[in-house]
Amino acid sequence: MKKALHLSVQHTKKTMTQLRLLFPYHVFEVDFFEPNKPYSCTDEYFNQLKDTIDAMRKKDPMGRKISNAYTGWQSNDGCERHPAFAQLMRKIKAVFDGSVLPFYGLDTGKAQMVVGNSWANVNDNGAWNKPHLHNGCWYSGAIYIKADGDEGMLNTIDKDVQVGSDFPHSERGRSGWDFKPLTGKALFFPSGLMHMVEPNQTDKDRYSISFNIDMKYMAKNANFGTIENYNPDEFLFDLDKNGNPIIQF
Repeated sequence: MKKALHLSVQHTKKTMTQLRLLFPYHVFEVDFFEPNKPYSCTDEYFNQLKDTIDAMRKKDPMGRKISNAYTGWQSNDGCERHPAFAQLMRKIKAVFDGSVLPFYGLDTGKAQMVVGNSWANVNDNGAWNKPHLHNGCWYSGAIYIKADGDEGMLNTIDKDVQVGSDFPHSERGRSGWDFKPLTGKALFFPSGLMHMVEPNQTDKDRYSISFNIDMKYMAKNANFGTIENYNPDEFLFDLDKNGNPIIQF
């Protein structure tokens, strides 16, 4: 995982204008092939997972239809209980315990994440996933088991209307963001983030594991996070003369 960015406000006398980001989605990006981490995995293990998914698809060629469209295959829930995925489920927990829960100030001794359900996906040529949410959970995620990056981007979609009239187009006025699928990469995102998967225009199959996260609280008020040295202005930035936020690392 990339080192966390420590953002702080740098006040200068060069500008009177400041920018505040309101209601950002907190999306965690993880590379499961990063070495020497609690969530580190190997190529061999991911190849084993691919073989397991192939066996699941052979046993149940129809799968189920939820967001997957055209020829896209999706397994039923149960990867979280399948022995072959046990290691992966532990790695997911390691990411939550090491990064996600501390970010929200939750005490991992009193608040534990649980993989509520998990399923496998295979998108072959032409397959895609319709825009959807993951209802009934806190966080969701996708881990790419086999993907070269050109088999269909994950499109995130801002479903909140921010303007009500004509507006100038700009990189900073995006209504969505695209993530490239690559073997070993994973995204952890709030379940209310609307997203879809572009059609696979290659002759390669795109393999992924999706999951939903529930929370278990072992003490009173354990669902209230306490963040040490929390700065309510962590997303408030001065702007330089070119209109770019000034970020201190």
